[in-house]
Amino acid sequence: MLEAIRLVLTRGFGVRRDGRFTEYDFHLKDAGATPQTADPILITLHFAEEQEGEWPDTVVQQMSEVIQLDTDGLNHIWLQAKGSYQSESGSFETKWAFLNNSGVELNLKNATPLNLITRFVPLFFLSALRDASQEFGQRGQFWSGFLKSIQLPDDQREKIEEMLREVNTSVIGANAGLTEVTNRLADAGRLVPLDSAEPVVLEAIPTRVFDMVGKIQVHLKSCYGAKLPLHRHGEGTQSLAVLMLFQTFTAANLAESYAPEATSLLALEEPEAHLHPSAIRSLGSFLESMTGQILVTSHSGDLVSRVPVMALRRLYKHNGETRVGRIENSTFTDRELQAIDYSIRLAKGHYLFSRCWLLVEGESDYHLMPLLFEAMGYSQDQVSFSVLEFSQAFEKGESFIKLAKSLGMQWFMMADGDKEGRGYIKRAKKNLDDGEAIVDRAATLVNADIEHEFWHNGYADFILDMVLPQTRNQVDTQAAGDDTKKIKGLIDAAIKQAGGKPAFAQALIQEVRQRGVASIPQIIKDIIARVVQLAGG
Repeated sequence: MLEAIRLVLTRGFGVRRDGRFTEYDFHLKDAGATPQTADPILITLHFAEEQEGEWPDTVVQQMSEVIQLDTDGLNHIWLQAKGSYQSESGSFETKWAFLNNSGVELNLKNATPLNLITRFVPLFFLSALRDASQEFGQRGQFWSGFLKSIQLPDDQREKIEEMLREVNTSVIGANAGLTEVTNRLADAGRLVPLDSAEPVVLEAIPTRVFDMVGKIQVHLKSCYGAKLPLHRHGEGTQSLAVLMLFQTFTAANLAESYAPEATSLLALEEPEAHLHPSAIRSLGSFLESMTGQILVTSHSGDLVSRVPVMALRRLYKHNGETRVGRIENSTFTDRELQAIDYSIRLAKGHYLFSRCWLLVEGESDYHLMPLLFEAMGYSQDQVSFSVLEFSQAFEKGESFIKLAKSLGMQWFMMADGDKEGRGYIKRAKKNLDDGEAIVDRAATLVNADIEHEFWHNGYADFILDMVLPQTRNQVDTQAAGDDTKKIKGLIDAAIKQAGGKPAFAQALIQEVRQRGVASIPQIIKDIIARVVQLAGG
């Protein structure tokens, strides 16, 4: 995505046969398709005001030829790059154009708006592949700019170079062997033309300022005082140093080279690469300190956990088409956003990368369902689903469903077969899309809860065996002939004897593995199959 933005905002507009797109960029819809016959590549950037008068007058005046107004009086600009194969020239060409509100190309009087767009919206891009040795090298895209800015008056430069030569002479002269090497090397003058007065010069250090500037190195001191070159530090430290260099460069370059009206785009690919989890979480405040509109692509739940949920954009597939999920301002109340932060973003940021959420009532469901998926041959990571417990959440987790829908995630609810469970199903029903039935998004267990589901489907003896004889007698006495109360008491006693619900889940799944998948209650197998279907679709 960031590469697409960079391509559109790269200087060099109009029509170019520049290889921006190659044959491997075009979508081949079937085995017989070729890049030459494929549909064109269209990348469209949309710049829009969020409130009237937001754009500076200078931008509005100079870009007036391409600005489009909507019915609310807000300004919009659409800039498109189109890549296609031209049979006349036998090459792939890229064409840039501004569009109107209807997506039709605007006929411009001249190329001024195309040239101005990168002045008003300068793009600074940092790739995920960050090599500190290159970035801090003489030709580094950011570092070189600082090196070139070092300028000294001639008299000061000459004085420094004289001092450097004296230091160099002292260092070389301290080793008589080097003097002998110099004399031997001078004999090469018999074979190749060399200076007659001083044919060989050994330099322990650069003796010219421009040469010294080009060899400036970054050293980092440890907390113990040891100083090491940057490239001798770990990959995480090097990656973080490049991020800091990028931040410094963008701030300095924006202030020096662009008009005050410019709003920069800072595009960072996977800034979390090579960093320790605690350092990744700290990147949230680092990003907030940067000036401009920041676009970050990430696969890190740790980083996402430190980004406001309203700022997230989630790319997902729907019927083969890539879409962007986002939260609109009016979708959630402040209290719902607090619940989302507490239950998901801050503690389980990686859940936002799942394809499907399975919403369950209680702790037993939370621990058992992933294990049952695995028993049926479905890895949680491969299927890409997450289990969310909702019964203790605000509004019984209804905001979780709304969040999943906003971000383009599939969801399915598993409710207990009791009065509370039926109430949860009613909540789920309120969030169905047009044409959806409740069976598409939710299911109620046949029995009171997941433990009762197993009890009534062949696991009663197994659960009963976990209960001590004296405890069974106590439960039987307390039930006083009430079978429903007795079963619940025995299940509770088994859970307690196992050491809690997580331990009970482990014991139960061991028994399931011994008996085989066929022993899993049918309603649970149906729920698992539906979640797998949703995650794959």
